[in-house]
Order: sequence, then structure tokens, then C-alpha cells
Amino acid sequence: MRLAIASDQTSCEAKEHLAARLLSKGHEVTDVAPPVQGSGRSDYAELVALAVLRHDAERGILISGRAVGAAVVANRIPGIRAALCADPHSAHIGSMQEGMNVLVLALHTTQEGKANDIVDAYLGATLAAVDVVGGLPPRRLQRVFAHIRENIGDDLPVAELARLVGVSQYYFSKLFKMSTGTTPHQYVMRQRVERAQECLRETSTALADIAHEVGFETQSHFTSVFRRLVGVTPYTYRQMHSGAATDAAAADPQKSAAAA
Repeated sequence: MRLAIASDQTSCEAKEHLAARLLSKGHEVTDVAPPVQGSGRSDYAELVALAVLRHDAERGILISGRAVGAAVVANRIPGIRAALCADPHSAHIGSMQEGMNVLVLALHTTQEGKANDIVDAYLGATLAAVDVVGGLPPRRLQRVFAHIRENIGDDLPVAELARLVGVSQYYFSKLFKMSTGTTPHQYVMRQRVERAQECLRETSTALADIAHEVGFETQSHFTSVFRRLVGVTPYTYRQMHSGAATDAAAADPQKSAAAA
């Protein structure tokens, strides 16, 4: 199963242990909000919810020292059913009868060793269908997500996205926020930064070229948005993941020379 996982800063170790166990059981696990320089992303719950909403993951898992708050944030995204569960029975019933697609675990629960049983019950239950009321119809919303993903390096005005689903620009912006909890512009900026993070981890492409590749007009704007969302500059982020970039450069020295 494709899973999105994240935690607050206090729960990083518990998250890593759980992610390792899930990987060993054959699941595909993505940490959508890895900590940077000792600090966690404040929007970790929202990132998991959005990953599930756009079908990047089939289900989500949040671990937090402030679990109720994490559930509240995730539930702001229409189509997401997040709940704090402290026992396997609640996790199983929540998934099977209530359509709970994001499981929230309190840090003290994982410390008591209950997390594995709770997560197994959650993943072992067939997920009930979730009816979404308001916002863009699910198929149209996924069409918008796909268009943004496939054209992330291009200009993506709201008017273009509105035409894609056949509604006015004003109405589209209203419906999109109802569906995602964020504005079209904010969503596009996040997607540009996520694509940039992949490039920074996996290639040695120059920062200015990455900025252009993911749709920023200037490197300074790229740096400003990246630092606001991730917490560090693109240069610092690359330094933190220099091993991955070095491996990519070794595999393709010609590309590395061109980037330099």
C-alpha cells in the first residue's frame, strides 16, 4: 500500500521506527515532511492530507505529541477523514465504517508499544468510501492536480486552471479552496518547491536552472519561497542531501559538468 507519513519534531524517532517497519512489510512509505536542520515542518499534517487527497498515497499516518491538533488540521481538507486512535479496534472500525483515511497516533501511544497493532488494524481494514460535499468534483480536481504536476515548469495562471474544468476563474478559486484548504496559487507554489526538492536531492543541476525548471522567474524568488516553506535555503537543503546528489553526478558526469 502507498502510505504518506509525517510527524512533529518530538515524534521523529517514533516515525522513523514505524516507517522502517512498514517498509519491511512491503508497503511504499513516503515521509512527506522530513525534518530539516533539527526542525520539523509545521504543516506536516496538511502535507499528509494533501498527499492522500491527490492520490499520491492511498492512506496517511500522523504521529504527534499534539495529536488532537494534527487531526484537526488534517480534517480541514475536504475528503479527508482523520482520527486519533488509541486502540486497534477503533482504528479498524474507523477505516471500515467511517472511511478514516488518515490515522493519527499520539506519541505516548507509540512509546507504550501499541502503535504496531493499531497501524496493522488500520491498514488491514477495507476503507469505506468517503462522500465529498462541496468543492470541485473528484475527477475534475484530479485533472487539475495532474495538469499542475505535468506542467509545473510553465506559467500556471488561475484562468488556465479554471478553463480546464469549465468554470469561471472566481468560481474555480472558491471551489479549489473548498476542496484543498488552500488557494490555487499557494498549491502551485508548494508543488514547485516539492519538485525542486527532488532535483536538489537527486541531481547536481545549478540552482538557477532548477528555479527555471520548476517555474520560478528568478532565483531570488525561488529561494524566498523555498525557505518559507522548507525552513532552509535551496543551497543548504542540497548540502544536507549532498550524498544523493554526488551519486547522481557520478552516474552522469556529463550532466554534472554542464550544471557546474
